[in-house]
Formats: sequence, structure tokens, C-alpha cells
Amino acid sequence: MKQERISQTALKVANSLVSLSAVDDWAQRLPAGLVEMSERLLVASGSPGYGQRLMELSKGPWMIRAWRFQDLMIPGQFEGFGHRKIYVQQQVEAAIENGARQVLFVGAGFDTLCLRLAPQLPHVQFIEVDHPATSAAKANGIERVGKPENMIQIAADLGERQLSQMLSEDGHWDTSVSSVLIAEGLLQYLADEEVRGLFVEAAACTSPGSRIVFTHANPGYSKWVTFLTSLIAERWKSSVASEDLPEYVEGTGWAIISDVDNDLAHGAERYAVAERR
Repeated sequence: MKQERISQTALKVANSLVSLSAVDDWAQRLPAGLVEMSERLLVASGSPGYGQRLMELSKGPWMIRAWRFQDLMIPGQFEGFGHRKIYVQQQVEAAIENGARQVLFVGAGFDTLCLRLAPQLPHVQFIEVDHPATSAAKANGIERVGKPENMIQIAADLGERQLSQMLSEDGHWDTSVSSVLIAEGLLQYLADEEVRGLFVEAAACTSPGSRIVFTHANPGYSKWVTFLTSLIAERWKSSVASEDLPEYVEGTGWAIISDVDNDLAHGAERYAVAERR
């Protein structure tokens, strides 16, 4: 993704959740405040095309049909976004209950987890890292909806700077404190060696017992899916089966602690948690 361009994937995912809230009982199933905050953030960010009118149309039947049509090409993608948000928030809250005092969201996009949880948990430091253009657009929205004192945004390209370096330069991150990291909807946009590099970097700036919650593409998607993702968003570059994750992260400083994920409701992705050894 070019630094000067706001991530179309980030915008799309946030908007899809607004649409999903109008389907069946998803408004009650999604984390409290997620949909309302997503709408407010998208509109306040000033991102081209994401105004109040689109938010209203997003809950209408035509937009929902459009998302359902996408499911024909990438099965389960629409509701998969909702399952993903529920899983990640549950795992982050569990980690905090177990003593985590820092939350780091790598490639946060327009996700609202940090924005929503930070005011409720003033004893926890929340940090987001993302590409400059996306981070700037989100910062513009956060300024208008209200920025929590314990939430920090770092605008940086992980392809050009190491995670440990940017956290050290920012100065808010404490490598000795139990932490939980999030890499949601990110790893499939990195090549395998880049994924391993990110895990190694994450281990270098976290203490033993810290956790990383992540999602990854499930193998078997077609070249057609790869083409579509490059056409409407960013191209997928990697995938790994859930049962192969222990070997995949071996030697990076992390060990998988979650069960094998074979839930078809998760669509093209699978979810996992690893612990810092």
C-alpha cells in the first residue's frame, strides 16, 4: 500500500460493520459501541466518500446485497468481519484481566477497539501503529470524536522501520510490562518472511507471558481471490493452516496457545493467540 493513500481495506472493513449491524441480530452480537463509534469515526475522518449519507445507505438492503454478493467470491467474508471483531476484543479483554497493562494494535486501520476501551481502562496504555496516510485520516477523526489520554497513535511504515525501533523512539512503550498485541486482518498482506520478522520484532519488545492476538488467511483461496483483493483493496501475500501455526511461529519467541480454528463461519480467515516465551 502506498503511504500517501488511505488503506481501502481499512475503510471497507469499518463500513462493512455498519452494514452488518442491520442484519439479523448482529447489532446485539457486535461489541458494545462498535457500530456507533465506527460511523462517527468514518464520518469525522473526512475520508473521501465516507460521509453521513453513506452511513445511512450502508444499512439499507442494496448495500447489504452488495456485501452478500462479495460472499460469492470470498465466502463468509461479510459476517466473518463481525466474528473477527468479537474474537479479538474477547481475547484482548482476557489478556488485560490476566495482567496486561499495554495494548499494541499493529495495522489498526479504522478499528475502534482502542478508542472504546481506553476510557474504560485508564490504567492500560493503548498504542496503535499504522501507515502514515491511514493513521493521519484516523487521527483527524479521533480529534473530533475525542481522544482518550491513554491512547497513542504512531504513524510509520513497518516495511521501512522495525517495530522495536519505532516503539523505542516514541517512548510510551515499556518492554518490561505484560502486554497484548493485535495483528488483525494484517498478516495476509505480508509475505511469510515478513510475518516471521514481525513476530521476532514483537518478541524483542515484549516481556514473557505477553500475548499476540492475530488472524491469518486460510490456505486454499483461489488466484481469483488474490486478484480481487488487489483490485478492490490490497493484495494477499501469505496464508497458513491453523494446524500448522505452531511450526510457523517456531523460533520467533512465541508459542501458539489457542485451539485449531476450523470454523467455517470465519470465512477466508482463521484466528489465533500466541504467548511470549
